[in-house]
Amino acid sequence: MNNIQELNLPEFAFLDANVCDKNELQGRTVILHVRSASVVEIFDREDVFLKQGTISFKFSYTNSFGIREPMIAALHYCATLDVNTDGNLIKELILKPCAKWYCNYCEWEDNNIINESYE
Repeated sequence: MNNIQELNLPEFAFLDANVCDKNELQGRTVILHVRSASVVEIFDREDVFLKQGTISFKFSYTNSFGIREPMIAALHYCATLDVNTDGNLIKELILKPCAKWYCNYCEWEDNNIINESYE
């Protein structure tokens, strides 16, 4: 009997550069927006100085302790849209959804940490 599956890629995925004995992205949060082949990095807002003209989106995550964490999603690369003419489109269709996806991930991770402490 054939077992046919439809394979889909997620909208977003973390990038990992852990190869052999080094990880060039260690300590960084880099996300791929699969549909547009865009690379986005998440920074704590106070820890970053972006080059002028970098397309970015400011957002905040409120953690499980009620502490607001100001962040920024910055575009490194977009293969399908022109950063000069499509900047607003990139913000609306890529960076904002990426920030929401990342906040959902952080909430999930916070819940895992809380649940582990009760085990």
